[in-house]
Amino acid sequence: MVCEPKDDRKLDVALIQFRRELHRIDSNKDRALEALRSIEGADIACFSEVWIGAAILEEAEVYALLADIGEIAAEKGFHVLTGGLFVNSGGRVEDICHVVGPDGRTLCAQKKIFPSGAIGERKFCEGGDGLALFDVSGVRCGVAVCVDMMYPEIVREMALAGAEAVFNPGNIPGQRLELWRGLAAARAAENVVFAAFVNNMGARYLDGRAVTGGSIVCGPSGDIIASAGEEETVLRATLEMWRVSDQRSRWPYIEDVKLLRERAESPLRVCGPYSAGARSKA
Repeated sequence: MVCEPKDDRKLDVALIQFRRELHRIDSNKDRALEALRSIEGADIACFSEVWIGAAILEEAEVYALLADIGEIAAEKGFHVLTGGLFVNSGGRVEDICHVVGPDGRTLCAQKKIFPSGAIGERKFCEGGDGLALFDVSGVRCGVAVCVDMMYPEIVREMALAGAEAVFNPGNIPGQRLELWRGLAAARAAENVVFAAFVNNMGARYLDGRAVTGGSIVCGPSGDIIASAGEEETVLRATLEMWRVSDQRSRWPYIEDVKLLRERAESPLRVCGPYSAGARSKA
């Protein structure tokens, strides 16, 4: 009997959770870079959303920040996700997570597709319209910036395109933390991927709600494999990719959806009295 070789791919991830200060942009940057320098042996490090503070960065400021991050990434030999930064590009403000490679260069950038309507981001921030997937150590990864995790279609499209790990840099208040941890578990299980949620600290919503950390990493069956509390920390986890292939052999959700899409342009019809075009009877 010939045994199939076990998938030995692994990703060592480091989620940077630190307490930022609202208007101390330079201090936040220094502390973020210090945390990044402290990481050893990781494949990918990820910041939260808006860790830089209450700022819309100009392009020149972003280039300088990416140069600093790139220098550390090249020295350490890992990828870095910048989390979520509001960037003004020629009058268009977007919430962007840059992906910096282990050579120090910026590989791609994932824009937040749906700026938050609940906290007024849509008044000044425009949404993106694409998915920026990237490979780390043979593992395809994607990023859902903050509230984009609430849209199952986004993570599903990543999984259909081959993603096995999804990162979710967020800025979620304590009152919504259990919901968000549940989202991470649900997105992981329904797509059979790893899901890593890294939350901000030190932020406060306009209505007074505090953002207090609580980062989490979920495995492809929705199980929790690493979790942080309200402390400043670099949360570490090893993503063993054999778990994805093993779980997908029993939970073929992604293959099922692919087959469903192949059947017809609109594979699921809405039937019954409430379907489009149906007429009510007098």
